[in-house]
Amino acid sequence: MAEPYRIAEETFVIPGALPVPGIGWLPVNAMVIRGAQPMIVDTLAIVQREEFLESVFSLLDPEDVRWLFLSHEDRDHSGSVMQVLDRCPNAKLVTNFLGLGKLSEEFSIPPDRVHMLNDGESLDIGDRTVTALRPPLYDSSATRGLWDPATQVYFAADCFGAVGREPVQYTDELADADLEDGYFWMNRANHIWFQHIRPDAIEAAAKRISDLGMRTLVSGHGPTEREDPDRLCRWITRIADMDPVPMPDQAEFERLLAEEPPAGDAAGPAG
Repeated sequence: MAEPYRIAEETFVIPGALPVPGIGWLPVNAMVIRGAQPMIVDTLAIVQREEFLESVFSLLDPEDVRWLFLSHEDRDHSGSVMQVLDRCPNAKLVTNFLGLGKLSEEFSIPPDRVHMLNDGESLDIGDRTVTALRPPLYDSSATRGLWDPATQVYFAADCFGAVGREPVQYTDELADADLEDGYFWMNRANHIWFQHIRPDAIEAAAKRISDLGMRTLVSGHGPTEREDPDRLCRWITRIADMDPVPMPDQAEFERLLAEEPPAGDAAGPAG
């Protein structure tokens, strides 16, 4: 894993990456808001647990953490949820009823350490009020993104991500063609139900996010967009006219495994 990097006032991305055979690297990002009531946003994958905990607590004193916002329960987002709650005695888990139900299949989470935050609801965290907003595409029914109007940063869970040949911090570090290829592969492969949704429904969901007036868009699975966040919303509307991504069968999987590994390493981008 790479070092956390600052994207706004007291706001940091904690970056990681996982290999996708034959494709490249899938970014896996969490976030920290180091405000009056510090908040951790997602906790990376289980295999990244030790590095994640070291990174997040290089930015925060565990005793100061008040909130752990979990965008959804998938293990590449909740890989250290219990470790954070154990180390942060004053923190509450911010989830919703579906998310808590799915987490409870594996973890025993005290109800008094849970704060329910549904799509469209807001939470006062001292020096700002953040809002849970579901992104246009997602792979879990519990998903909510997080909007921070104080910094104009939106964390989009799985949506708007992009795979790449090597991990980078920002979208502008990639050629436009490479970014588009990785973006449309990721968003079709991960959100396979997109083909069953009316184009106008995707457009309305994308407009809901673009209307926020974002300065920065952080995807849980892509480079951070700092120059034109609205373009990622515009792109997502094009998916309705695309075909699903074909998945490899066993023969193709064996061929992919035999290829050279992608450039870079799972540590993510330097710096």
